[in-house]
Amino acid sequence: MEIIESLKELLGWDDPPVVVVPRAQRRIQAKASIEAWLERQTTPQYKLAPYKFAERLRALVDAPQTLRQGAYGWCLPAAFLNSVLRRFPDVAVQFGLDLYATGEASIGDIEATMSDTFRAFDYPEAIRAAYGSDERARDLFLLSHADWLLLAGIEQATHAVFSVTGEFNQLVSLTTGALVKLFEDSGLYAAVSDLSAADKRDRQKLLEALNKSATHDVVLVADMKRFGPTGLTRHAGRLVSAPTVTTSGNSPNPADNEMIALQYWSWGFQPTRANDLPFDPEENAFTISMSRRQFINVDIVVAEPKPI
Repeated sequence: MEIIESLKELLGWDDPPVVVVPRAQRRIQAKASIEAWLERQTTPQYKLAPYKFAERLRALVDAPQTLRQGAYGWCLPAAFLNSVLRRFPDVAVQFGLDLYATGEASIGDIEATMSDTFRAFDYPEAIRAAYGSDERARDLFLLSHADWLLLAGIEQATHAVFSVTGEFNQLVSLTTGALVKLFEDSGLYAAVSDLSAADKRDRQKLLEALNKSATHDVVLVADMKRFGPTGLTRHAGRLVSAPTVTTSGNSPNPADNEMIALQYWSWGFQPTRANDLPFDPEENAFTISMSRRQFINVDIVVAEPKPI
């Protein structure tokens, strides 16, 4: 490498300029790929018609916040895929088109190969059997058939020892390390960090990390309120906007007196049991508030997208 750099300096060669593709252009490219694929793909896969899959992909390109996690515990793949859909829709779409057509797909070094068991799994029948009496959930989940396939592919890529089958009760990836690895392996991000405990205790560094949500993908992994104020579940959510900080109380510890309100994308729609949480239907985002000291228990992943 040093020899190459020396030759470049000697000969006056410069690195090729980085070509940045605007998001609007990426959306156009994504939709063009969908149309070209639809002309070739005539055989239904996964109990899902090609035109239905294409229809849903178009909707996700236009509104990535509508990606639905559905009935599965795939919040880490959802947080990652939502990020990629927003910034690199052409990459996410190509992953989906390949996965549908061949059962194999990749994003950078993220590789997914779906098992024969998964490819034969009857998703619509499984949803009807599990949610037949809950019309709202059943209908939303049935409309999420394409989302299920996309997220299953990302989930499969996080497992080295067993295959995703489509069943509801399978082991899922819930480690922050798995999320960091997805961002790193995608090849779409210049730097990925999991904020250290020391940095989370440092007010300036904590707020700097959270405030990067406009230019970076910032994902929280923690026991967060999602199904109402009394329901805590380990979950991953992507920050939608910079947090709001307010001060109240008279605790001797300043970290107890500062409340940080933040809005995070999750789930893709508002679960009925989350009616007590502030919810933005436009962004499909919940709002929660925590003291600054509580953030020591929250894993914060900050992914800086490459200028490509």
